[in-house]
This record gives sequence, structure tokens and C-alpha cells, in this order.
Amino acid sequence: MDETKKSPRSADCCDWRKTVDDLSARTADFVREDPAKVVGLALLGGVMLTVLPMGRVAGALVRLAFALARPVLLLLGAVKLYEEFDKKQKS
Repeated sequence: MDETKKSPRSADCCDWRKTVDDLSARTADFVREDPAKVVGLALLGGVMLTVLPMGRVAGALVRLAFALARPVLLLLGAVKLYEEFDKKQKS
């Protein structure tokens, strides 16, 4: 395999790094251009996190995920069992 050619997988694995670096550079430029707006947005974000019950929302999502885990695993097992049964019937 040629060293200069990269596989699609190796190219995809570093795309997120380029995206994060690009986002970081754009954020730094935005902060330099308009620091008052950035401080205002940070203040608004802090107030929203204080006022909204973010802990309860996150807790509810975790409880929902655990409540749905058993039925989803049961369904996936049933689908896999059906696939194996169908494969035996066809052969």
C-alpha cells in the first residue's frame, strides 16, 4: 500500500480534530471581535442553567434510558433469534 494514500477510515478519524480546531479558532475570533456580546451570552447561559432544572431533566433522561434498556435488549434478542431461525429454515 502506498504511504501517501490514506485509507478512508484514517481520514475520517481525524476529521473531528479538524472540526474542533476550526470551531476553536472561530470562537477565539468571535471573542476578540465582540467581547461584550460574549460576556452577555455567558451571563445568559449561567442564568438559564440556574433557573431551569437541568439536574432534573438529566435525571429523568437517565431514568428513561434505564427503564427502556430491558425492553430494547429483549426486542434485539428476539430479532436475532428470528434471524437465526429464518437462516436455518432457508438452508
